[in-house]
Amino acid sequence: MTYLSIEEVHEKAKGIRNIKQKDLIERFNYSVNGNKNLMGDLFEEWFGKPKDSDSSPDLGLVELKATPFKRLKSGKISAKERLVLNIINYENLVNESFDSSHLIQKNKNLELAFYEANPEVSKSEWFFQEVFSYQMQQYPADFEIIKKDWHIIQEYVKAGKAHELSESLTDYLSACTKGANRKSVRSQPFSDIKAKQRAFSFKSGFMTNLLRQYVFNDNSNESIIKNASEVKNKSLEELIKDKFAPYVGKSQKELQEIFEINSTSKSIRNMIVRAILGLNKNSKLDKIAEFEKASIVPKTILVDEKNNPTEHMSFPEFNFQELVTQNWTDKNGNPEADLHNYLIESKFLFVVFKKIDKSTIILKGIEFYNVPQYDLDTTIKKAWLDTKCKLQEGVQLELRGQRVHNNLIKATDKSIIHVRPHSGLSSYQNNEYANKLPTLAKWIKTPEDNQKYTGNYMTTQSFWFNKSYIKQIISDLL
Repeated sequence: MTYLSIEEVHEKAKGIRNIKQKDLIERFNYSVNGNKNLMGDLFEEWFGKPKDSDSSPDLGLVELKATPFKRLKSGKISAKERLVLNIINYENLVNESFDSSHLIQKNKNLELAFYEANPEVSKSEWFFQEVFSYQMQQYPADFEIIKKDWHIIQEYVKAGKAHELSESLTDYLSACTKGANRKSVRSQPFSDIKAKQRAFSFKSGFMTNLLRQYVFNDNSNESIIKNASEVKNKSLEELIKDKFAPYVGKSQKELQEIFEINSTSKSIRNMIVRAILGLNKNSKLDKIAEFEKASIVPKTILVDEKNNPTEHMSFPEFNFQELVTQNWTDKNGNPEADLHNYLIESKFLFVVFKKIDKSTIILKGIEFYNVPQYDLDTTIKKAWLDTKCKLQEGVQLELRGQRVHNNLIKATDKSIIHVRPHSGLSSYQNNEYANKLPTLAKWIKTPEDNQKYTGNYMTTQSFWFNKSYIKQIISDLL
C-alpha cells in the first residue's frame, strides 16, 4: 500500500495499539527465530513493509521506529534505551550539508510506536501502547541543537578523529556504537585508524522527555531555552556558561540576596543554580527539560578551605538482581550494563562552591565533564565486575554494633567509583529501603534477630564517584 501523507501513516499506526505480540505474530504468520528486534519487525509488517536496508525512509516519506519504555519505581515513564536512527558512513558524512544529509532525509519524519518492556510479563503479551508522529522541524529549539550535534560529529570525522567519537560529546543527537560484532570497524577519510562503527541516535534522555511531554502529557519540567533564537548561534553548553558567568566569584549570601532566597534548606545551592538558569528556584535541580534531553547530570559540589570536596557523588540506585544478569558490553561489543550506558551517555555539570572560612562560601564556576573512555574501559569496568561477582557469589555481611558492613568496593579502594547505600536509611528485610539479593548473603556471624537481618535482602545501593576523582575534575576551578 502507498501512503500519501504523514497523517495517513499516523492513522494506520493507531490501529496497532493494544494488540498483543502473540496475536500480531499469528496474524502475519511471522517466523520469530529468537528475533531481538521482533517488535520493530512487527510494526513494519503492520504497514506491509518488507525488511530491507534501503537508505530512504521506510514508507517513502516516514521512517518507522518501534521503541521500548519502562516504568520506574516512582511510577514515572522512562525510555528504556536510545533510539538508533541510521549507520554513519564516515566517507560520505564529510561531504554532506546538514539540511540535505542522509540523517535528515531518512529521519526528519518518524512514526514512533512505544511498548512497555515489562520484565514481569511474558514478551508474547507485550503490545504497543502509544504511537506518535515526530516531525523533527516542528520543534525549532531542539532542531537547532540536533543540527549543532550533527556538525560536532562531522567535524570529528573531518579532523580524522572518528575513532575518538563518544556519545557524551553531544547533547541530543549522539554517535552510538552499532556493531554487528566486536570487530565492526569502518575506514575514515582523514586517518588510517579504523573507527568503531557508529550510528546516529537520539539519547535515551531525549526519548524520555519526548515520551513524558508529548506522549503521556507530563509537562513537569521547565525549559532554560525560551526561544529557539537563543541557540541559533551558540551551543546549549555555551548558553549555560553565559548564564553563570556574571555570578562567578560572588558569595552564597550575595546570591541569596540577588535571587531573594531566604531558605536555610540543605538544597539552598540547588535553588541558587535554578535561579541563575532563570527557573523556578523551588523545584528540583534535575527537573529541567534540556538536562533531561541532553542527559546532563547537574551536581552542586562544595569544597572546603583545602579544596577537598566535602561529599562523594551518587548515581541512580541499582537493582541487585538486574545487575548480575548484565554484561559490561554485549556480544557485539556495544554497552549493555546500566552503569556503562549511563556513563557513556551522560555529561556531568559540576557547579562548584568553595568554603573560604566559617561564614563565607563563594561560587567558583562550572565544569562540564564526560567520563573518558579509558576510565570506562579500565578502572570503572573493573569495579563494576567486582560488584557483579560479589553479588553472584553472595555478598559478605557483618554486624558490628548497630551497623552492617559489607565487602563491596569502598572509596578507600581508589577505584574512581565505589558502592554505598543510596540513602541514610538501612534495611536487611523486604521493604522499600532494601533490594532482593540474587544469592543468599554470607553473614560472618549470623545476627540473633534473623527477622530484621535476613540474608535475602540488603539496603539499596548506588555507585558513587569518589571525592578524590571529583577533585581532579574540578581542579582548574580551584
